[in-house]
Amino acid sequence: MSDDEPRNAFERAARALECPWYVAMMRDAESSLDHLAKSVEENEDEDDAFRTKAISALIDIGVETKDAMTIIDDVLSSRARARAPATAMPHGDARDVIKRTRGGIYDESFLNAIEPLYDLHMGAENMGPLLYAIARFCKPAHVLEVGAGYTSIFLLQAMRDNADEIATYRAMIQRQEARIGDVPWAAPDYDYDKLDASTLHIVDNCAHEYTTAHRVKAAAEALGCESFLRVHVCDAFDSELPSTLAVPDVKYFDLLWIDLGAANRIEGFFDAWWNRVNPCGGFVVVHSTLTNTLSRKWLDKMRKLARDGGHDAETGASPYGEFVTVSFLEPHKMFQNSCSFFQRRRSSWTERTLTKYP
Repeated sequence: MSDDEPRNAFERAARALECPWYVAMMRDAESSLDHLAKSVEENEDEDDAFRTKAISALIDIGVETKDAMTIIDDVLSSRARARAPATAMPHGDARDVIKRTRGGIYDESFLNAIEPLYDLHMGAENMGPLLYAIARFCKPAHVLEVGAGYTSIFLLQAMRDNADEIATYRAMIQRQEARIGDVPWAAPDYDYDKLDASTLHIVDNCAHEYTTAHRVKAAAEALGCESFLRVHVCDAFDSELPSTLAVPDVKYFDLLWIDLGAANRIEGFFDAWWNRVNPCGGFVVVHSTLTNTLSRKWLDKMRKLARDGGHDAETGASPYGEFVTVSFLEPHKMFQNSCSFFQRRRSSWTERTLTKYP
């Protein structure tokens, strides 16, 4: 083994684990690592000795025990793979998903496409990126947006990026490469086909003085996201809307984004559509809820219901069942400065436990 091999192995492991700060620490501890280079021979029988001494050396320079064990185990697994026959099964890397996913909200073509959709009166400059992040994280297959425009393109881009990401995972699974080193990364029973038909339904009557909803379709076409888009030019309270959206393949919406601009009507709309929200963790996001007197009165009532497990303390009724809620405020703005999330949680549903690891 060369004098530099242990040190280089540690650095490769730290970078692979996205812990680059360890690299600097290790470089400051050359004396601790040098004695390893002299005492450890390149022999499979020495792995246990190497592990013990290497972990001890890392702990001596300030690395936490569990992190030291993780780094050294990665080094040893890398050595084991290097010794494996050439015919061994190749292992992929989940970071390939990031590299192969197209689009994204920082792409220049995306930024150019959304510029004509922004209007200061709508107050959605930070809602767009927030909705993109939520949709990318939660992977909704069916989304309903009431009050379209600037945020629509963020949701569409998220749905396209999700489809590309999951397609990459699907291919990696087929090649048995969906793993980080020797550790499986992809959940085996996730429906990796469901996002192929993901759809954003947007509802807007295009009557608002400052609306940009009429520009959404052109922007979607420019970005190649039009296949995910369904446009409904009508009022949110149109009596025909429920039947229009009662399509067989969309029993529930996984994400419902409400930007009505009519605080006095939000309760009625929420009541009408709550049962169409996925009861197993589906989200409703409502814009401008905290500093508007009318919407705040409704929100305070919803907060109390959530604290009481969905039950009205006075009547005993449970109009929405169990749900949780959290709100976010943009403190520097006078209006259009907040949003509230509501997650529907049927009493028998909770997130499952997949692993004992952190």
